[in-house]
Amino acid sequence: MTVRHIVSWRLSGETLAERNAQAEEMTAALQTLPGKVPSLRSLSVHRNEFHEGENFDLVLITEFDDAEGLAEYDAHPDHLAVATITRRNSAGRAAVDFHV
Repeated sequence: MTVRHIVSWRLSGETLAERNAQAEEMTAALQTLPGKVPSLRSLSVHRNEFHEGENFDLVLITEFDDAEGLAEYDAHPDHLAVATITRRNSAGRAAVDFHV
């Protein structure tokens, strides 16, 4: 059974332009992970398109074969490096993990 890991971020930029720049930086960093983390089966990143300021700004959707694969991803050095970028740009984070 596949494990899906979804993370949403509220970005810390004060203006839409700042949040857009943060989203671009985070998206570029996150998109480097496929091929580097062996357990990562799929990854997509999406910018919020509606209700600016009400919704979270950016979402990451990833899939793994199992919970062990998700744990490998969480501890992987390349993921940890990207996480420093996401933390720097984030004013809030929400995540959910579940079987598909």
